[in-house]
Amino acid sequence: MKNLILLLILIVSVSLEAQVEYTIDTSGFQFLRLPDSTDLLRANNILRTDLNFRIQANSEKGYIVMKALKDSEISLYDENQHLNVLIRSEVNESGGAILLSDKENDKTNVIRLVTNYNNSGDARIITEELQINGGSDVAELFEVNAPKDAIVPGRLVSLDARDEGALVLSQKAYDPLVAGVISGANGIKPGILMGQDETIANGDELVTITGRTYVTASNVNGDIKVGDLLTSSSIPGVAMKATKKRKMKGAVIGKAMTSLESPEGYVLVLIHLQ
Repeated sequence: MKNLILLLILIVSVSLEAQVEYTIDTSGFQFLRLPDSTDLLRANNILRTDLNFRIQANSEKGYIVMKALKDSEISLYDENQHLNVLIRSEVNESGGAILLSDKENDKTNVIRLVTNYNNSGDARIITEELQINGGSDVAELFEVNAPKDAIVPGRLVSLDARDEGALVLSQKAYDPLVAGVISGANGIKPGILMGQDETIANGDELVTITGRTYVTASNVNGDIKVGDLLTSSSIPGVAMKATKKRKMKGAVIGKAMTSLESPEGYVLVLIHLQ
């Protein structure tokens, strides 16, 4: 009975203000009037309407507009009536999209997230600048042909000449097939991860191909100092200082950013294949 009375109040109130008709599932809701605000409907089930509607605290605050049916969207406006967030189900036949803008600084569409860019079937993020705080290198997914217990962060890997697209732990000094480092050693994580599903350009292991990461290194060819070039050693998966210029071509993994005087340990390396 209480729900029926509330429903009648709602219908009368809406009819007087907008002369529209709503179809509402009344199995569970409360109709509330808050101080200095419009009426709100809090529903546990479904609010059905063929009309667009707006949720707004008062004329001096931001508000949300929800548009139903074709090209459905949700728009968020700030207190200056500027559109800051737009979520759409369809944008120029490019699928759903989220657009974030900052009209205060005369910029629009600062960030666009599109699920089907240009009807290509590919999702895309478009923005002027991307800052990543959770990692410091670029890593790709590869298949690494080695026992699982040997595939540990910091190990140096080379191209597998017997398996196209795959890698193995480096096995010899000055290996011209050296390719990267198993990501994630000593707490330094990748910032960008790449790979393409169901292609040869994919795998189960993250391998750093550029940026800063830690590599397991040895002083078998002399202590390592900041600025030394690093290459593979005869110890599987372990780097060393490169000193023989005639052997360096294609075998240098990068430049040391920390030193190493002990027989084996981590060295921070700026990956730059050369």
